Amino acid sequence: MPDPFDTAAQAFEALLDALEPGRHRLVCSAHTALGSYASASASVECTPGDQDQVSAGYEGWLMFCHLLAQTSIAFRDAAIFARTYTTDSTSVLRGWFVIEVRPQPMAAADVFAAYCTDLATGDPIPPEPRTDYQAVPPLSTAFGDSSC
Repeated sequence: MPDPFDTAAQAFEALLDALEPGRHRLVCSAHTALGSYASASASVECTPGDQDQVSAGYEGWLMFCHLLAQTSIAFRDAAIFARTYTTDSTSVLRGWFVIEVRPQPMAAADVFAAYCTDLATGDPIPPEPRTDYQAVPPLSTAFGDSSC
């Protein structure tokens, strides 16, 4: 059986592959059946060029991967969201459900519903201004090298 942290690190690399050049914020959030909640985030900068470069803070990457690895052990529900900053005032939001440490793509409606529902009450909340909620394609099943 593969090590959950190794699988999480490979999933993180596959997430980076799904991102276009630019500035991104990845957030992994997970919930237990008893209502406990954990969240970890990583800021990522993808620079285009002849050799694409990815910059992610080590501490953010480490915490993100640790939480992602634990999703199959200690948590009932988990999701990952990527906010891509398209300009100073607008962003694109995409998401993945986490199943057995592996991110599965969300439809745009799922991303919208996740961000426009109050977790405590289940009531709808207004969408974030200047945010485009989008679907994502499936990640590479091989979890290859990151290339932005």
